[in-house]
Parts: sequence; C-alpha cells; structure tokens
Amino acid sequence: MSSRDLVTRESIDDLCSLAGLPLPPDRRARLAPILSSLLTAANDLSRKMADAKYRSVVPILRFPER
Repeated sequence: MSSRDLVTRESIDDLCSLAGLPLPPDRRARLAPILSSLLTAANDLSRKMADAKYRSVVPILRFPER
C-alpha cells in the first residue's frame, strides 16, 4: 500500500474533525498531496534508520521540567 492510498479525502475529513479544524472542502482537498509527500518521506526515513548501521543513533529528547 502506498502513502497515496493512506491519505484519502475521508482520512483528511476524519483528521480535521478529530482535531476540530473547520477547514473548507477546497482546502482539505489541497492537503492530500502535501500529507502524502510527508508520509512518504517519513516512511523513507524510518526504513533508513532501521538499517543496522544506524542502530546506535538515538534521538536526543528532553522533556521540559514542570
């Protein structure tokens, strides 16, 4: 399944509804190619980082103190 199959008009409508974003239909339609390309890039990076030579690389994460 490609990332284009994952980002559908229905999935964008669901995301907007869950996030409480009142975007008009024309703006929602323009989100599909943007979200598809972001998803493709994220999947490419995930596959790259799963390679054995990157296993020792750990993201730096710091939680803010409360």
